[in-house]
Amino acid sequence: MARIEVVTHVEAPPERVWEVLTEFERQGDWMVDLRSIKMLSEQRAGVGVAVRCYTDILGVAVRDDMVVTEWEPSEVLGVRHIGRLIAGVAAFELTPTELGTRLVWWEEVDAPLGGIGDAVAGLVIVPWVTKVFRRSLARLKRISESEVRAGGA
Repeated sequence: MARIEVVTHVEAPPERVWEVLTEFERQGDWMVDLRSIKMLSEQRAGVGVAVRCYTDILGVAVRDDMVVTEWEPSEVLGVRHIGRLIAGVAAFELTPTELGTRLVWWEEVDAPLGGIGDAVAGLVIVPWVTKVFRRSLARLKRISESEVRAGGA
């Protein structure tokens, strides 16, 4: 299992960051590797929301089906990856700070192909995905902060 974790500070309240995170159809605005997203459930909030993403992994579009497993508004958004190639768990954890929100994004994904997959993930995929996640969180931070400064929250 490969673990990836990135952290940033957003100068916006957790409620605003939560709004950006949970506007599923707009996640492409900040997720740099997201090619497309489709809601698989009619439900748009809470445990059980299901989405299908096509994610760019080293130039290849990979299907990533997810279901929300934890929904604590302005605190935790947890998902389970249930696809053939991408399986595992992930979460966004929001903690209020004096100046905004500490945001942690972590993923624990089972690499396909056993030990060989774990080795490739550790050497190639984890470092690459960590960079992508950092870039994505930088975009999420800009969106959250710019809308707060403009009076959006």
